[in-house]
Amino acid sequence: MRVVAVRCIWLACLLIAAAAHAESPVPSSLEAWRGWVMHGLDYRACPLIAGRSGSSENEYLCAWPGTLSLSADASGASIVQHWRVDVDSWVPLPGDTENWPQQVTVDGQPAVVVNHQGPALRLAVGSHEIRARLPWHERPQTLRVPSAIGLVTLSVDGKPVIPVQRDDNEVTLGRAITSTPEADSIELRVYRRINDGIPAQLSTVIAMHVSGQAREEIIGPVLPEGFLPLALHGAWPARLDGDGRLRIRVQPGDDTLTLDARAIAPLTTVTAHLPAAPWPAQEIWSYASNPRLRISTATAAVQVDPKDAGSPAAWSSLPAFALVDAATLTIDERSRGAATDERNRLTLAREMWLDFDGAGWFARDRVRGTLLRDWRLDAALPFTLERADALGESVGRGNEALLVTQGVAGPNLSGVEWRTPAVDLAAGLRIVPASAVLPIAGWQASFDGVSTTLHLPNGYKLLGAPGADRAAGSWIETWNLLNVFICAVLVLLAWRLFGPLGALPALIYVVLGFQEHGAPFWSLLLVIALALVVRALPVGRFARVAEWLRRGALGLLVLATLPFVADQVRFALHPQLENEGGFAFDDLGFAGRAAPPAPEPRAAPAPPPAEAKMQAQGGAMRARAADSAAEEKDNLETIEVTGSNIRRVDIETSSPTVTIDRESIEQPSSVAPIRRQQIDRYSQSTVVQTGAGEPGWQLGHRYQLSWSGPVSPAQTVRLLIAPPWLVRSLRLVLCGVLAWLIL
Repeated sequence: MRVVAVRCIWLACLLIAAAAHAESPVPSSLEAWRGWVMHGLDYRACPLIAGRSGSSENEYLCAWPGTLSLSADASGASIVQHWRVDVDSWVPLPGDTENWPQQVTVDGQPAVVVNHQGPALRLAVGSHEIRARLPWHERPQTLRVPSAIGLVTLSVDGKPVIPVQRDDNEVTLGRAITSTPEADSIELRVYRRINDGIPAQLSTVIAMHVSGQAREEIIGPVLPEGFLPLALHGAWPARLDGDGRLRIRVQPGDDTLTLDARAIAPLTTVTAHLPAAPWPAQEIWSYASNPRLRISTATAAVQVDPKDAGSPAAWSSLPAFALVDAATLTIDERSRGAATDERNRLTLAREMWLDFDGAGWFARDRVRGTLLRDWRLDAALPFTLERADALGESVGRGNEALLVTQGVAGPNLSGVEWRTPAVDLAAGLRIVPASAVLPIAGWQASFDGVSTTLHLPNGYKLLGAPGADRAAGSWIETWNLLNVFICAVLVLLAWRLFGPLGALPALIYVVLGFQEHGAPFWSLLLVIALALVVRALPVGRFARVAEWLRRGALGLLVLATLPFVADQVRFALHPQLENEGGFAFDDLGFAGRAAPPAPEPRAAPAPPPAEAKMQAQGGAMRARAADSAAEEKDNLETIEVTGSNIRRVDIETSSPTVTIDRESIEQPSSVAPIRRQQIDRYSQSTVVQTGAGEPGWQLGHRYQLSWSGPVSPAQTVRLLIAPPWLVRSLRLVLCGVLAWLIL
């Protein structure tokens, strides 16, 4: 019995899934079970309302109402309305308990009205015409009309009322308008865009200008031959029938309807077949090629300027053509595959931390851009990829950990698979050993731009970075033309004052101390200049004044030198104190506390440390990214309509019927996302690497390196970094040279 029950449940699930598609075939061996499985689930054959899950009967639209014609007089009101019913359903009628419909007929036959959330009829499958009479002794001010009935025409005492005044479920039976109503008219402009792909996509934009009263218009067929509908978007309720004609509940004003479709065969030519009026005499077609798949161009007899033709702004850069009835758009294929000039468009933002012992680096990378080929990102030795995360919209939601695998070219490569064009990758890399020459990017990909922030521990200094376009903060970068000129003036004055032996210490001082914070430079220059003036002046009053000025400047120099020398000795003995600042003089000789350098903004937002990741994810994490190919297939099988109801169409159906509706024209649009099937990227047993502990300290020295690109994987940069023993020695030499100059 247990086996029989399991089989019955399996058969029931299979038939329920098959019933979701009207055209899905059922095996002959299961056909006898159809009635049993579908008992009470007939509504599943109806169009599914856009964005609903289909779990209940209320999420399907089984009855499509036509225009309600309401004629009121002193004794009552006559109603006439057409309904299309896909499954036996309840349809509401106007009226309430005080004004109950009488003399009700369906297709000319008497029908029984019951109270089903108000007056209602039970109708069978098909198209029906309902007629009824609402008698009253005194005409009410308002009449209840269910919100499911969107279009209403009203006449009072034989005169039309335009526009119909409606507040939710109440229609006002006001006075008739004696003036001549505006004539019904509709003006259409049609724009189409072909997106080359597999399959090719066709977007049809129908711009409508409507005058007159609210009504239902039938236009089309709206799609050319060789295309199947996918999605329908618009503010006004619309329905695409199986014959390709479009039913729209229009009202005075303007609206735009967008219909997406796909080609059922590879495109070489497309022929425009224009329907009858009100369809325009010509359509504007645009063509968007896809260089990733093939190099192709479109040609037609009449080419137009898309801006002058009124094409949507997003299509203004595409070639546009005006097609009349039977005109042909030809697509010429020049070559298959991606173009030779098409390449990945990536940028790299990196932060690098040098180990305190100088043995290696840790890099935190952020790779962004567009990937057009290869579909893998690999790092080569000495770079070793320890962790990788897909961020933001590249995975359709929050961060997702990626599995790091060995590259196909050998054990020297480590990287991740990437299967979407949009790239937003955060990675942690280890670089061992800390060689002076390193690849600029380390990735086996070309970058349009690279920016790197170097974090060096206290005691280290970056002298230069040959191979970088710019190395802000390095020793070489500071020497611009103005600084060289000023230092040359000081050395020249020292030459004139002390001779060649005196110029050498001055040269050593400016080379080592010009960039040091708080180093006395202007005061030293002033003392040397005054000394030269004193030596040049003859004995007399001016010479004595210059001498006193020289002695005063020398005193200021001594006062500025003492705290500077103290800090240099302290930093030489204890480099870790550099970021605490020190007591130093500024260039004019005024004392003050020297503040540590302000932190610079980061080149890119860094992902959370690995410790936090491991705590949040645990030892074994599962990636939950949806496979993009499966999502694209789901998109082709599902039709979406903004603010309307819609029917789900199987892409294999040769003549699908798309249905959309809203409860009433006055109701605002609403968008409900359609649930998509998600497939795990990795199996449950896959362990995704989280990497080792990642540094994040901001002490020490910080330098900005940048390259404008393109940067190839073979390009390298040489980092000239002074080790702590050399920096300490130079600090002591600087103090000795400055003391000799003062003495």
